[in-house]
Amino acid sequence: MPFVTRPGSTPPRKLHLIYRLHVEPDVRARMAVEEYDKLPDGGREIGIVEWINYRETASLPIFPPIGPALAAMPSPHAVVADAALPAVTDDNYTWI
Repeated sequence: MPFVTRPGSTPPRKLHLIYRLHVEPDVRARMAVEEYDKLPDGGREIGIVEWINYRETASLPIFPPIGPALAAMPSPHAVVADAALPAVTDDNYTWI
């Protein structure tokens, strides 16, 4: 199975499972607005959690590249008959 080339010495060797759910605004208001990623030097990098409309995901540089499939759904509650996406390889994705 081919994979996409990415920075670093370890190629990606995992499958990404993506869950789609609806979070009501009152629940969102009580959720974290920052996430903390550990850096190699022991420090932490702060990321901001931002809620956006699913239609806006098509142009985002997210991995795996699920944005176009999400944005193409007729509604955020649409039934998805086949959730499998094409394999992500160097032929169809460039790691940024």
